[in-house]
Amino acid sequence: MNPPSASSSSPGIIDLPKDKLDVIAQRAKQLEAQGEKEDGKNEFSQLMAVLRIFQQQQQQQTLMLQQQFLAQATPEQQQLQLQLLQQQLVQQQQQQQQQQQGAPSSATALFNALQYQMLAFSLLQKNMGLANNDEPLPPVQEQRKALAEKLVEAIYRQERDHHALSALKFPDAKPKERLTANDLLVGIQRSHAHASRQQKLLLPLSMPAGLRPHTVFEERENRIQHRAKQYHEQLENQVVHQDDENNSITLGHLIDHDYHNTLNNASHEQIHDIIKLKALRLRDKQTKLRGDILRGFEEANRLQTTVGSASYRKMMRQTMKEAKLTEKLEKQQRLDKEKREKQRHLDYLQSVCNHGRDLLGWHKGYQGRMGKLGKAMLQYHAHIEREEQRRADKRSKERIRALRNDDEEAYMKLIDEAKDTRLTLLLKQTGSYLESLTRAVVDQQNDPVHDLLQPEDEEKGDEETMLTDSAGNKIDYFRMAHRIQESVSQPKIMTGGQLKDYQVKGLQWMVSLYNNKLNGILADEMGLGKTIQTISLITYLIEKKAQNGPFLIIVPLSTIANWALEFEKWAPTVTKIVYKGIPEVRKSIQKQQIRHGGFQVLLTTFDYIIKDRPALSKIKWTYMIMDEGHRMKNTNSKLTSVLRQYYTSRYRLILTGTPLQNNLPELWALLNFILPRIFNSVKSFEEWFNTPFSNQGVQDKVELNEEEQLLIIKRLHKVLRPFLLRRLKKDVEAELPDKVERVIKCKLSALQSRLYWQMKKHGMLYSTSGTGGGRTSIKGLNNTIMQLRKICNHPFVFEEVERVINPYKISNELLYRTSGKFELLDRMLPKLRATGHRVLIFFQMTQIMDIMEDFCLFRGYRHLRLDGSTKADDRSRLLEVFNAPDSPYFVFLLSTRAGGLGLNLQTADTVIIFDSDWNPHQDLQAQDRAHRIGQTKEVHIFRLITENSIEENILARAQYKLDIDGKVIQAGKFDHRSTEEDREAFLRSLLEDKSDERDEGGEENEELDDEELNLMLKRSDQEYATFTKIDLERQRAAAEEQRLYGDDDQDGKKRERLMQDWELPDIYRYDHMMMDEQDETSLLLGRGQRMRETIRYDDGMTEGQWLRQLEKRTASPESTDRRVKKPRMQ
Repeated sequence: MNPPSASSSSPGIIDLPKDKLDVIAQRAKQLEAQGEKEDGKNEFSQLMAVLRIFQQQQQQQTLMLQQQFLAQATPEQQQLQLQLLQQQLVQQQQQQQQQQQGAPSSATALFNALQYQMLAFSLLQKNMGLANNDEPLPPVQEQRKALAEKLVEAIYRQERDHHALSALKFPDAKPKERLTANDLLVGIQRSHAHASRQQKLLLPLSMPAGLRPHTVFEERENRIQHRAKQYHEQLENQVVHQDDENNSITLGHLIDHDYHNTLNNASHEQIHDIIKLKALRLRDKQTKLRGDILRGFEEANRLQTTVGSASYRKMMRQTMKEAKLTEKLEKQQRLDKEKREKQRHLDYLQSVCNHGRDLLGWHKGYQGRMGKLGKAMLQYHAHIEREEQRRADKRSKERIRALRNDDEEAYMKLIDEAKDTRLTLLLKQTGSYLESLTRAVVDQQNDPVHDLLQPEDEEKGDEETMLTDSAGNKIDYFRMAHRIQESVSQPKIMTGGQLKDYQVKGLQWMVSLYNNKLNGILADEMGLGKTIQTISLITYLIEKKAQNGPFLIIVPLSTIANWALEFEKWAPTVTKIVYKGIPEVRKSIQKQQIRHGGFQVLLTTFDYIIKDRPALSKIKWTYMIMDEGHRMKNTNSKLTSVLRQYYTSRYRLILTGTPLQNNLPELWALLNFILPRIFNSVKSFEEWFNTPFSNQGVQDKVELNEEEQLLIIKRLHKVLRPFLLRRLKKDVEAELPDKVERVIKCKLSALQSRLYWQMKKHGMLYSTSGTGGGRTSIKGLNNTIMQLRKICNHPFVFEEVERVINPYKISNELLYRTSGKFELLDRMLPKLRATGHRVLIFFQMTQIMDIMEDFCLFRGYRHLRLDGSTKADDRSRLLEVFNAPDSPYFVFLLSTRAGGLGLNLQTADTVIIFDSDWNPHQDLQAQDRAHRIGQTKEVHIFRLITENSIEENILARAQYKLDIDGKVIQAGKFDHRSTEEDREAFLRSLLEDKSDERDEGGEENEELDDEELNLMLKRSDQEYATFTKIDLERQRAAAEEQRLYGDDDQDGKKRERLMQDWELPDIYRYDHMMMDEQDETSLLLGRGQRMRETIRYDDGMTEGQWLRQLEKRTASPESTDRRVKKPRMQ
C-alpha cells in the first residue's frame, strides 16, 4: 500500500522540527531491531508511512530547488545535478524491485537518505557549505557523497558570483510581472546548452494562479439571491383563477386581501405554494434580524478597554486600616438597608391583614343575610312541595284503588285528570300490544291445520264486535281466546282413581284450549299431578273426541319409568310405546310398532328426539306434550331447533312446575314455542315494557312506582291468563301437610377457614409436595367461585389437602371434624333415625356424594344413591326399594339436577339441601320430591348454608330470582331489565373481601348448640326429649373416650368437634405471605443447599390416636379404605 501524496495528505510534515523527526526515526529503528514488520496496522507501519511522506515532500522540494538552480547554473553544475538524479533514480528502482519481491525495505537506508537530504536542504537555506557544518555527516555511499559535495560547491559558487555582481551596483533591469517557461529560453544562446537541453526536465517554475474562495462564495450567494428573487416573483404573480371580468387573480393578491378564504379553499399544492411565498416574504426580515444578532454578538464580545480609559486605571493599594473602615461602613449600610426593607415588608403585611379582616367581616355579614334569605326560600318551597305531594299521593291512591277494583273507566278518568305522560304512554303501548295479540289469537284459531279437527259443538263468537274498539283496553282478551266452552268430566277409560276438583278444572282448561285451537302451558306447582292431568286429557280426547292420536310425550330420562307406571295405573287401555334403550332395541321398536302405527301414545326422552329424528319426525303428531318444558327456555338450543324445524304437530302442551327460572324472556320463549303465530318475537315483548321509557333519554334503569307496577301486573295477566294455568298446593290442596323450611348456618372448621382465605387471597391452595416437605400449589383451580363452594362443602374434595390431613385416607372422625356441614349432619342424622324419619339429601357435586357415602358407612347408615351416572332401569328400582313399606334404607343421596325431576319419594318426610343451586327452582323441585300428593306427614326442609361465605350470596341471588317468579307468574309484576354488565357486577360482588366482616362478626356468630338444633328438628315434645337424651349419650361417650385415651393435645387444650387451628399442619398455619417472600428470595438467589428429605418411621399418629383407631377398627370391621369402590346398595 503506497503512502498518500505529500501535497494532499500531510502538508505539514515537512515543517516538523528536526528533534521530532529524530525521535520518529529512532523509534522506527528500535522497532525494526525488535523484529517488527510492516502489516499496515501496528506502530512500525505508521512510523514508516510518516517517514516516507516526509521523504517524498523533501524530494519534491529538492526538485523544485534543483530546477531553479538549473535554470541559472553553469553546464558543469547541470551535469553534476543530472548525475545525482540518475543515481537516485537507480536506487529507487532497486528499492521498488525489492518491495515487489517481498523483501522488506531497509529502515536504516531510508533513514540515512532522509538525514542526508535534511542536511543538504538546511545548508542551502543557511547559505553554508558542508565544511562549516559541525554535525557529523550521515553514513552514505561514497559516490553519492562526492556528487553531493560537487553539487553544494556549484550552488555556493553561483551564489558568490551573484553577490559579486550585485556589489558592482549595476542598474537593475525592470522585473517582469510573472516568469513563465518561455522566459527561460530567452537569452544568450550557448552552444553547449543544446546538448544538455534534451536531458533536462521541463517543469513550470510557478503553478497557475488558483481561484479565490471569497470570490466563489460571493458568486454563489449572488446566484442564490437571484433565484430566490425570481421564485418570489413567480409565486407572487401565480394566477389562481380569474374573476367575472376575466382579470387574473394572483396568489399574492389573495394572500393580502382574502387570506382565510383562500386558505380554506386551497388545494394541497396551493397550500404548499402559500407556505413558500410567506417564507420568501420573511427573507428580508430574517436577513436584518441575523445582522442585528451578529452586531449584538460583536458588541457583547468587545473588550472593556475600548469603552473608556477607566479600565486602564491602576487601583491604589489600600492599607489595613482603610480596609477595616470600608468593611465597617459597608456592614452599617447593609444593616440599615435590611432594617428599612424589613419595616417596609411589615407595613405591607399589616395592610394586607387589615384588608383581609375587613373583607371577612363584610362577607360574614353578607353570608348571614343570604343564609336567612335561603332558609326562608327553602321553607317556602318545602311547604309548596308538601302540599303538592299530598295532593299527588291522594290522586295516586285513588287511581290505585280504582285499578285494584278493576274499575277501568274510573281509572282512565283519573289518568286524564292527572295528565301523567308516563302512565298514558304505558297504557297506550300495552293497549296496542293487547290488540295485536287478540288479532294474532284469531289468526291462530283460523289456522287451516285445525280444520280437520273442528269440534261439532263449536259455538263461534262474534268476532266483528270483539275487534271494533281500536284502543284495545275494552277487548275481552280471555273470552276471545276461550270463546268455546265445554263442561268436562273424568273419562270412563281412566280407571286408576278419582280426579280431584282442581285436576278436573285443569282438564277443562286443556280441553278449552283444544276446542279453541290453541296451545298452552300447564304450570301447576310440583306435586299437584300434572302427569295425571295430562293422562286425563289424552283419555278424554280418545273417548269424547274420538281422537286416537298419535300423542308424543317427551319426558326426562329419570321420569320415563314413572310415566309408564302412571299410564298402567290410570289408563291401562291406552296403547303406548316406551321408546328407549340401546340402538338395536329402538330400531326393533321402529320396525315392529311405530311403522305399523298401531299405538296411541309414544313416550320418549329429549335425547332420542334428537338422535332418532329421521324416524320420529315422519309421523304427523296430533299432540306434542313436553314434560319439564322449562328446558325449552333457550330458543337456540339443539332440542328447540330440532322440534321447530323437523317435527309437526297440531297441538302443543308444555308441563313445567317452574315456568320462570331466571327472567321473563325465558317464559316468553316457552310461549313462542307453543304459539309461534301469537308470540312471534321476544323483541316485541321487550319493547312492550322498555319503549315507554327508552324515548325519554334515560339510559339508566327506570324504577317503576307502585302504580306503574300494578298497571303492568294487570296487563301481564291479560297476556298470560289464556295460555298459562298455574295453581299452588296451598291454594288447591287443603289436605296436603305443611312444608316447613329452615336455613341452618354452619361454621367453617379451621382447615376450611385457612383454605377459604388462601383461595380468596392468592387464587390458589397450598399443599406439601409428594416427595419432600416443600410447599407447592394445587393446579387447575381456575373457577374461583366453584373452588370456594367446594371448600365450604368439604376440604377433602381436594386430594392434595386430604393427603396432608389424612395420609392413609381412612374413614374416621376427620370426615366430620374438617367440615362444618358434616359436623352438623353428624348431630342431626342420629336424631332423625331414632325418631323414625327418613331423609333425602340433595347435593350439587358428586365428589361430595362420595365423601357422604364414606360418612354413612363410617356411622353405619343404610343409604341409597342416585346421580347423573345412574342408569334409567336402576333409577326405577332404587325408587321402588326406597318407597317400599319395609325399606331398611334411612338416607337417600341424590344429585339436585338428576334426582330433582319427576321422582316420587313421598315416604321421606325430611329434605336436606346440602348446597344450594344458583337456580332456586332446582331446589324447589328437589323439595317437592317429598312434599307432593300422597304425603301424610309434615315435611321439614333444612338448607345448610356456610356463614360468611359465597353460599350466602348464592342464596340471596336465588331468593331474588324467586321474588321475580312470585311477582310475574303469581302476582304479575315485571321490572327485570338486568344487562350483562349487571350480571358481571354481581359476580364481582360475590368475590368481594368479607374478611373484615368475618373478623368482626366471628365472635357474634356463635355455633348452633344442641338445644337450638333440637328445637328446629322436633315435631313433638316426645321427639325433643329423645333428642336431648341422644345429646347426653354423645357427650358421655366423648368424655369416656377422652378419659380412656388421655389428653394428647398440645398444651392441654380440649379437643372440640370441629378441627381447631392448633391442630393444623404447619403448611396451613404459617402466613403464606412470608412464604411467598421466601420463594421470591430463592428465585433470585437460588435455593442453596439441597434439602434433605425427612424420613418418618411411624404412621404419623400419636399413641392415643393409634389406640382409638385400633379400637374402632376392631369394633367396625366394615371401615376400610375410603378409596375402595363400594356398592350403591347394601
